[in-house]
Amino acid sequence: MQDSVEWLIVAWLSVVGGVIGSFLNVVVYRLPLEMSLIEPPSHCPKCKHLIRWFDNVPVLGWIMRRGRCRHCRNPISIRYPVVEAITAAIFGLLVAVEYLSRGANLPRVILLVDNIPVSVWSTQQLYGIYLYHVLLLCTLLCVALIEIDGHQPPWRLFVPVLVVGLAAPLVWPTLRPVPAFANVPNWLAGTVDGLAGLAAGAALGGIVWWALRQRKHTGLLWGLSVVGLFLGWQAAAVLAVTTMAIHLPLRILGRILPKLRVSPSVWLAGLTLLWILFWARLVLFWARLVS
Repeated sequence: MQDSVEWLIVAWLSVVGGVIGSFLNVVVYRLPLEMSLIEPPSHCPKCKHLIRWFDNVPVLGWIMRRGRCRHCRNPISIRYPVVEAITAAIFGLLVAVEYLSRGANLPRVILLVDNIPVSVWSTQQLYGIYLYHVLLLCTLLCVALIEIDGHQPPWRLFVPVLVVGLAAPLVWPTLRPVPAFANVPNWLAGTVDGLAGLAAGAALGGIVWWALRQRKHTGLLWGLSVVGLFLGWQAAAVLAVTTMAIHLPLRILGRILPKLRVSPSVWLAGLTLLWILFWARLVLFWARLVS
């Protein structure tokens, strides 16, 4: 019975993810154009007719309309349901890995609660970490899509992730399982870890951004900054190097095959998801490597 309830939670959060994905489509299209995210409501980009609620159901709405507007019959890009499906998969996969496994993907962290060492994740902590990571991944997904469209990610996109990334760990230090420095009191850990991660991510992002000569695309700079803020300087360092290792060969091959020219922020988004899913194993692997 308990297993059924937990998998219902995964299914429900996947549906929520699909709805969020529908909103992300709006953000990706409107924010670079400095349009309102609320007005006008969802409408056909061709005939401007408002899309009814039953036609706006994530993924299924597009399938039921056979990828066309119900009124003008013009095609609607398949990217809309693809983004909704990807976001739904992120929500479902992450809650399955982080919550159902009781945080088995997360590195162990020891905190003092009433002077008692605590290393077991509570349900509240797991859901908090889950929502924290979901916000980061949704932001990185938007960055990647905006740059695919040839736009620069506007600074307004990063306001929510910066506010939450700096403020939330002040009262909930376990949102960042890997501390930036050892022997830092719990009440100070949120500030120290956040600022250290943000500074390291921004520095690494700036170096990679300059090295790749991506002067017109700041997605990687912003992306590594928020990765450092949310996951720590360790994650920012590894993901910066890995992103470069993937992007540079494909950039060279892109001179022959233009379809391989993909913004590095795309790789950063995917690698960040993998980092979160296999975080504990990566930490263990590194510990064995240096020991």
